[in-house]
Amino acid sequence: MHAKQKGLTLISFLVLAAMVGLIGFAGLKLVPIYLENMKIRKILADVKSEFDGQPVTAVEVRRAIDKKLDIEMVYSLRARDFDIESTGTGLTVAARYERPESFIANISLLVTFNDEVEIRK
Repeated sequence: MHAKQKGLTLISFLVLAAMVGLIGFAGLKLVPIYLENMKIRKILADVKSEFDGQPVTAVEVRRAIDKKLDIEMVYSLRARDFDIESTGTGLTVAARYERPESFIANISLLVTFNDEVEIRK
């Protein structure tokens, strides 16, 4: 009497391990990028709470962003990289940027961020 065999063969186990390894390696490469983006979102929220409801200029906002970037130790983005536009109700401050990260050989991962806050007068 033959019992039905269940389980993975060696080849299918190696393929599965390689796939899990690649996904895990991609995760390890992307985690620092997303942690940096969390800092940038916090900076935008802090700037909004600091200046919301006050008359403010783009220069003052840019100075505050520059200080907060130094405090949070974000070195890949400078205050001049933030888009500050005047609107009818105040200022719109946006951080729009891309981060490429090398993955394997000539394959790269590209992450695009578009974070924005509105500071009302």
